[in-house]
Amino acid sequence: MKKLTEEAMRRGMNSMEMQKNNRILVLKTLQEKGMMTRAELAVELNLQKATITNIINEFYEMGIVEVNGESAAGRRGEKLILKLDDVFTMSIGITRKDYQLAIFDFSGNILKHNRCYFKRENDFAGVVENLKADALKMVEEYGNDRILGICLAVPGLFINRPERNEEIFMVSEFEELSQISVKAELEKALGRKVLIKHDAKLSAFAEWRCAEEIKGEERASLVVVRSRGFGIGTGCVVNGNIMNGHLGLAGEAGYMGINYNQVKGGREGTFEYCAGSESVTRYVKERLFEFPDSVLDENCTYMEVFDAYRKGDELATWAVHKVAWMLGYGIANIIYLINPDCIIIGPDYPNTEDFVKKVRESIRNFVPSFVEENASIRYSKISQDSFLLGGFYYTFESLCKKDNIFELIRSAKEA
Repeated sequence: MKKLTEEAMRRGMNSMEMQKNNRILVLKTLQEKGMMTRAELAVELNLQKATITNIINEFYEMGIVEVNGESAAGRRGEKLILKLDDVFTMSIGITRKDYQLAIFDFSGNILKHNRCYFKRENDFAGVVENLKADALKMVEEYGNDRILGICLAVPGLFINRPERNEEIFMVSEFEELSQISVKAELEKALGRKVLIKHDAKLSAFAEWRCAEEIKGEERASLVVVRSRGFGIGTGCVVNGNIMNGHLGLAGEAGYMGINYNQVKGGREGTFEYCAGSESVTRYVKERLFEFPDSVLDENCTYMEVFDAYRKGDELATWAVHKVAWMLGYGIANIIYLINPDCIIIGPDYPNTEDFVKKVRESIRNFVPSFVEENASIRYSKISQDSFLLGGFYYTFESLCKKDNIFELIRSAKEA
């Protein structure tokens, strides 16, 4: 945050721009840190104490800060906290098997969460109609004027070129997403703009904001590798910014080739084909006849395999360890390309020490041990689907770039 203030000064901002920038910095710092004194804010942001006092007084008049549940007009040593539990954002996510909706307050607390499962054979147009109805119901419950932004998370490959009003979906085994614009349907139903972002990128943004390993590290980088059954999604954040690339495809490591002995065209031989959570069922079938005592059969699901693995089934353990090896192989390539400080493994992989250990063992086969030891590699600690929380942070950042952010907050609190 301090560097942002210094950068603003170097750019020669005029007085009004500087005031707006400082207010945004105080808002974002209180949102991130939780509780701070005026003196702590001044040190954190490299601002004069008088500047902080003026901003806090403005915030007090707007009703967006408080001290210990009371007004913020007290002593300087008292801890300040945002009072924005009545202003909201909405996150929506759609995958090949479900859609989710969540309401967040401006402190990032999830207030409501709905999830609806559907099957591939379901009429997707009907699924979208149900999603629209559920979204409208949630908006009406919390108040359209109090929800300052909505973000839609979608699986990839997803190309978003707003300057050309162009959105292209190329999602394996989910062609329906290319035929119906969920974003446009939601905007029509809700009568307002909806942000859209790749789900893995939003997951990475959420992990970036929550990861203790890189707190306070302004030049840190983080990668998320997630699999929700079919395929692998990856997202990368560097220096606090989501990596997008020229067409928004940066980080699509799931399509990276890692086994050219298997390549026959299409997905075979790719990272997601070899290491996606669903691939474990294919590995089970490879050696099913060798394990007659296994509880698994040729029709088992990947979640059933993971459950059997946790219970010690030998075939399941072998198959899961093979997934871990392939996952480590792909992550090793990511380490060489990006060299991230932190690598987060997300759902639906097994959340066990053994699984992460096997992933690390695989990585050590391809990168020097010193490199592997200096990277934080762990399972996600975020309880709900991280792309929902990422949608909140992305929406919050987008709102902070608006010239009228404080007018929007004031209007929402008065609604």
